[in-house]
Amino acid sequence: MNTERGANAGLPASGVGAELRTWGRAIPASRNWRVREPFDWRLAPRPPCGRSGGFVLIIVLVVIMLASMVAASLLFVLSAEHTAAAAGERGEQSMATAMSGVYQGLRVAADWSSDSIEWQDNPAIFQDQLVCDDGLQRWYFSVYSLAEPGGIRYGLTDEASKLNLFNAMPAMLETLPNLTPALVQSLLGSLGRAAPVPEPVSSDEIDSTADSDNLAVAKSTASWSCLDEVLNVSEFNMALLYGSYEFRSGRLDPESTFAPISTSSEGLNAQVLGGLSQFLTVCSYDPNLDHEGQPRVNLNDPDADLAKVALPESAGAYIEAMHRNGQSLAHPVELLEARASFKDERGKEIDFSSGIGKAELPLLLDRCTATDQERLTGLVNLNTAPARVLAALPGLNEPLAESIVSARVGLSPEAKKTSAWLYQEGILNADAFRQAAPYLTTRSSQFHFFVAAYAIPAGNYRVLEVVVDGAVKPPVVLMLREVSRLGLPFVPGSAEQVAHNPPNPGVRL
Repeated sequence: MNTERGANAGLPASGVGAELRTWGRAIPASRNWRVREPFDWRLAPRPPCGRSGGFVLIIVLVVIMLASMVAASLLFVLSAEHTAAAAGERGEQSMATAMSGVYQGLRVAADWSSDSIEWQDNPAIFQDQLVCDDGLQRWYFSVYSLAEPGGIRYGLTDEASKLNLFNAMPAMLETLPNLTPALVQSLLGSLGRAAPVPEPVSSDEIDSTADSDNLAVAKSTASWSCLDEVLNVSEFNMALLYGSYEFRSGRLDPESTFAPISTSSEGLNAQVLGGLSQFLTVCSYDPNLDHEGQPRVNLNDPDADLAKVALPESAGAYIEAMHRNGQSLAHPVELLEARASFKDERGKEIDFSSGIGKAELPLLLDRCTATDQERLTGLVNLNTAPARVLAALPGLNEPLAESIVSARVGLSPEAKKTSAWLYQEGILNADAFRQAAPYLTTRSSQFHFFVAAYAIPAGNYRVLEVVVDGAVKPPVVLMLREVSRLGLPFVPGSAEQVAHNPPNPGVRL
């Protein structure tokens, strides 16, 4: 019995006509049936690509597009970083250049005891000063101040040429353009000076018993570091304080006309292009030192060594008599042509004369003082103040102020060391000089100016506004702020530089 199972069990090896037996049935061989090998799907041919191939192409394109976007983004980031780095570098260069100008101003301000006023307008040290040449750009700075009635000058503006809000009497402030009595009271009230202030005494009332409050108002308890704080006072605005924007930018045409300030305040008497800022300050003071930098001798000190001053013997006797009678000086100028009767040790009245006249007055004003204060706040520089400021001082008026401005032009630096020249030149008599002298100095220690830093030929620039104090050692910056929005008041570079490298309008950094 054939025991083979499956489809091929018992089949002949080959041959036509052989019978095929499948599941127990005989199949005629004539039908030529073949028995296939078991089917293997892995070896089966795949159908040709259709829609599936297009889908793959789309995916490939999307991937390429995304990769392109990533690459473009990376390029943009790299470009932005490069631009930012370049801008940052230019910003650092412009600031470093501007600070070079600030240090130049500090260096000049530190020489406060100098008799020269070349710092007012000195292009040789303040205009187009080269700081750096990196092969692509040349960086310069210029130090300048605003000038009336328009334009600029390459120099500094001294704060001592203005009235100090902490010391000026109301009557002095009311002489300034657009400062009405109501505005003055509001201003002084914000400074803690609203209380009644003693009026200046006449020349007949000034004697050895005069109180110092008659010569200068009491100091304020307020502390202002910047004149901009005036804007916090009611009715004060930018136009009143700083005038026109064109003037502050330094680009005002001197030949142009300027419309008056629009304000509701009454009593506005004049229009000033630069506003009140050119007449007011909060940071002026003069060190109580002589021109050699030595402390002055306090004439009110009984132990003071008057021999160090080399005053006439009559002046020494006059001062000793004052001490013996319990009297003091409000200011050394009171000794000018002074005559008085004092009691001697026995109580007998004796007439004394100070012996201080034209020849002795400069030494007295330079070497002597009547106070132990180290800083004399708010004194006005006789040699630099405009006529409008001088006219506000006691003992002076507009005609005298104009005469002073004209006379000081031809004086030598030696003559202008002290305010004595007002009396020596016959501009003021003794009475008027005694009134004005306590408010006067002939030196400046604090300065205001602008510094412009710029690149040639690119034209990038930065502008700083600065106030410095040169009376301290080392000198310090009292205020520094960027005002690049004002623009440049000049074409960067000198005429020769502009001819070879015409700058573009400039890019503020």
